[in-house]
Amino acid sequence: MVRALFFIGIITLTLTNWLQADLVWTEDTGWRVEGGALMPLIGIEEGEAANAIELMNDAKQAYDNDKEWSALSTYKSVYKKYPKSILAPEAHFQRGIIYTETHQFEKANKEFDKIIRRYPDYEKFNQVIGRIYTIGEKIVQGERPHYWGLIPGFRNYELGSKILEGIIEKAPYSEYAPIALMNIAIIAQKRNRPEEAIDALDRLINNYPQNTFAQDAYLNLATTYADLVQGADYDQGATREAISYFEDFITLYPNSPASVEAEAGLQRMQNTLAKSKLILGDFYYKYRNNNRAALVLYNEAITTDPRSASAEKAQEMIDKINNGVPAPSTPVDWMFGRYQSPVSRDELPVEKAPSEAFETFQPEFIDETTSTDQ
Repeated sequence: MVRALFFIGIITLTLTNWLQADLVWTEDTGWRVEGGALMPLIGIEEGEAANAIELMNDAKQAYDNDKEWSALSTYKSVYKKYPKSILAPEAHFQRGIIYTETHQFEKANKEFDKIIRRYPDYEKFNQVIGRIYTIGEKIVQGERPHYWGLIPGFRNYELGSKILEGIIEKAPYSEYAPIALMNIAIIAQKRNRPEEAIDALDRLINNYPQNTFAQDAYLNLATTYADLVQGADYDQGATREAISYFEDFITLYPNSPASVEAEAGLQRMQNTLAKSKLILGDFYYKYRNNNRAALVLYNEAITTDPRSASAEKAQEMIDKINNGVPAPSTPVDWMFGRYQSPVSRDELPVEKAPSEAFETFQPEFIDETTSTDQ
């Protein structure tokens, strides 16, 4: 029984290989079907096979003669007449190439998308994804779409992002997914949309940490956050994020040529954060009469960037406080009096609760459910 099943398997495998049909194009013969014993296996009735192949060759000839519109129309006839044949996805593929070359990017993407949705077993699947990426890359590089393949339009970065996001959705494990995310970030930066750039770069380093583009993503994230920093007088959330990603880059890629740039960026952000701590410390010392808070912030300024001018100034202020030097009075102090110094929790007076009163107090109540008319 086992031997019989073995021979059946061998015969089935041999028959499958013998009957399999492939669509091939060469300069000498044009389009033809190879490897198949029976024409119906390619999805075309035997009497129609010659006509289908002839249509494919007519389309190719029209394209070679710079008659793109005729080629597009003929390829369309192929997949309309023979939608279940192996010729149909090839016709869509060739239309996608023509639309790409004539800068009709959205139409090209739709042709390639139809292949993915309708013909997932198409043997050129990786090439389809590659072609989609090429469209997105062209848009990133600033190539303009052409109306009807003739009239240049405006740059359409939004379309580029949409096309590249499609790659991540349809082929998340392909070699094009990480670089697609990098290009989405580039588009977002060109459109002055840092939040979108940060999202794309974050997805890249989290979903593809071993990819070669992860290194660029870390540095790009750091510089993107650094660009959001408005100065020491403002919120320092972006500064902290920039410091974190600069540090990650330096730790993960110590031998990178870009480590010098990362070190400089890290130093700049640490200097900004230290200065911000100094400014806050001065505020609590000069305007809130709160030496405790001021000392905490001055010490944080020193810890953040010990070599900075802010750290040096912070140490001077710490020495003043430790020596009992009060902050100079301000005009507000002269008018309304000095701001009251906060009292620590340990210094608060403790009031004894009148526990005996609570213990002896018994609330009176009337039981309305008891009837007196007995």
